[in-house]
Amino acid sequence: MRNIKFEYINRILLCVLVFTGMACSDILDKSPDSYWKVDEFYSSDIEAQMGIAGIYAYIASTSVYGSDLPAVFDSGTDEGYYNRRYNESWTVGLYRHTAADLYVEKFWSQLYGCINASNMFIMKLDENAFEEDQYKKYIAEAKFMRALSYLHLVSWFGDVPLRLTYSTDQSSNHVAASSQVDVYNQIIEDFTYAYENLPHSKDSDYTPGHANKMAAHGLLARTYLRMAGYPLLDTEKYDKARAHCDSVIIDDWHQLTVDADNNGYKNMFLSYIQNTNNLEESLFDISYTNLRDLGLQVDGKIGNINGISWNYGGEGYPFGYAMLNASPMVKNVYNDEDARLQWNLAGYRYSNGDALAVTSTMSGQYCPTKYRRWEPTNWDDLNIKVASGALESYVILEPVTSPNKNYTGINFPVLRYSDVLLMYAEAANEVEGMPTAKAIECLNKVRNRAGLENIEVADPNVVASKEAFLKEIQDERMRELCFEGLRKQDLIRWGILGERLTLLNATIQGDPDFDPKNEQSVSYLRAGLNYDETKHNTLPYPLQEVSINNLLNQKDNW
Repeated sequence: MRNIKFEYINRILLCVLVFTGMACSDILDKSPDSYWKVDEFYSSDIEAQMGIAGIYAYIASTSVYGSDLPAVFDSGTDEGYYNRRYNESWTVGLYRHTAADLYVEKFWSQLYGCINASNMFIMKLDENAFEEDQYKKYIAEAKFMRALSYLHLVSWFGDVPLRLTYSTDQSSNHVAASSQVDVYNQIIEDFTYAYENLPHSKDSDYTPGHANKMAAHGLLARTYLRMAGYPLLDTEKYDKARAHCDSVIIDDWHQLTVDADNNGYKNMFLSYIQNTNNLEESLFDISYTNLRDLGLQVDGKIGNINGISWNYGGEGYPFGYAMLNASPMVKNVYNDEDARLQWNLAGYRYSNGDALAVTSTMSGQYCPTKYRRWEPTNWDDLNIKVASGALESYVILEPVTSPNKNYTGINFPVLRYSDVLLMYAEAANEVEGMPTAKAIECLNKVRNRAGLENIEVADPNVVASKEAFLKEIQDERMRELCFEGLRKQDLIRWGILGERLTLLNATIQGDPDFDPKNEQSVSYLRAGLNYDETKHNTLPYPLQEVSINNLLNQKDNW
């Protein structure tokens, strides 16, 4: 693809984005005839690949995976919270948002933009121009992305309009909300078509960062787990979740990254940071480098707003705003032997040429280090002040940085194999009413990679009951998957978001460094104080959408 003239690529992509960008929330003021004709767009592999790239661009944007979903939307949990005491910019994570909130509106519009782009691609792909298998593969990729977008919409908003045809003007925008069951059924249909027709990521012609067969199975498992939990509580879906996890496990190609020194977890995340494509563990990720290779100017803020503070220098330096604090609860869930602790919560920052240790969870700089762009050269020097004018040495981990210091080139994990193992363990426990041998084995694989002994040895009580095993799975998902944009939806489907926020505030106030007279410390309590169980488990429909969609009525509690 790199040999294709970028002028041609950009020409196609411009047309794709112009058309597909006219999604539900945008008021159309121009006739589609004033833009590039798309009647014969997708009649070659190059055109089809560019159309697919345009679909990915929506979900890779900063309003979805590039920033807001894993940081702003998923904050305000027992994992972490917004740390700027002097403002409430991360409204969704602080439970201060309204229907007019821009985060909510952009999240909605980008997801529906992705859906509209997928619908257009499905409608405009020329079936006669491709071999049957290739045609079905392209359709499957578009349906995969449509399903993923709807999975976010139904999880975060509940009942939503189900749009399955390409919208070309405002009149087609008037669509009532469909029930969650109907939306989930469409998601299941799309992901099913995807796993039946997509390539395996081990195939020689597979392109990293694209949808694939096993990712569709894994995301179907995630879909069924959400249906099994709050608010639908369709517990029969646990068995289907287990079955799709089993499809990935039995396939026996995907594996955890392991080594003799327990650095497998670290090396897995270095592959996202350095774009080395660890396909055996990473079932699906947002690959910003690959999108840029296709001529798309798409970058995320992974590791910038949800990473380590860096305030020295300008362009070319691993700048970090560090707006997300890790909570004392996520720190406390680890034991000292867990290799993931030192990767996810290493506790350091860079200020005025000096690399400094950050040890207190009450510090405004106690931020996740999972998506670290740099490390100190000498960890033993963290508490030693450098001489005036000197710069403490560091190692850049991110090889290709964005030209804009506010963005990064770090890829984002959507689905990893460890998540599949933990989903299997949870689903099997629910189906059988007790942890099965295979469920325990799946949990142990995740633990062993982190240097921990088998759970039945570490704590026999965990495997003695369904309830104890579920509690362990809930904790293990935090240890393994923290800051990957999954925690809030996990807590919601388990029905314990409010309970965990109450415990979070108690834990913060019980921290030895908590000072009730210190504004920074007190600011960490905001999410727990603002959360209202009667309204904050779903988002309001965006005000702009309700204003232009005559058939969409705002929710009663918004």
